[in-house]
Amino acid sequence: MTKAEFLQALERELQKLKDYEREEILYDFEEHFAAGLAEGKREDEIASDLGDPKIIAKELLVDYRVTQAETEKSVKNIFQAMIATISLSFFNLIFVLGPAAAVIGVYIGLGVTAITLVLSPLGWFISFLFGFGQVNMLQSFFASVLFCGIGLLLSVGVYYFGKFLYDLLLKYIKFNLRIVKGEK
Repeated sequence: MTKAEFLQALERELQKLKDYEREEILYDFEEHFAAGLAEGKREDEIASDLGDPKIIAKELLVDYRVTQAETEKSVKNIFQAMIATISLSFFNLIFVLGPAAAVIGVYIGLGVTAITLVLSPLGWFISFLFGFGQVNMLQSFFASVLFCGIGLLLSVGVYYFGKFLYDLLLKYIKFNLRIVKGEK
């Protein structure tokens, strides 16, 4: 593979990156070729030493997505980092997607529970308007206020738990990447 073919294939795989980031990466690889040519290597040898442009691009995209998730915390960014990590190997499909899906499921369950508890006074009010359970109306009112308070506390806990899970998921993705890349 020639220098032009290698860089063209790499550029094609890095289309998801912003232009300036893609150009910076391509410039770095042009420097690799320049250094290799200065050492007397042929272009195909240098390309072979560098590796497959598709694999290089996948690893670069994962690093980019993880960095983006660290700097701009959002559900979209962490999801893109997870998908990019999973794309590296089948190993990641099992060891990233499974635990992430379980943790996200528990988090969503806690969030729905918190919202339901916070809205319990609304249920009491509707039952009051339509005359359901007239016998213990005062008792049910205080129970709904109690559930609302528990729901508010749970909402605060879910918020901070979500921030903790985001950081934990990001650390897990980075740990998994080190394993896949063979780093310590």
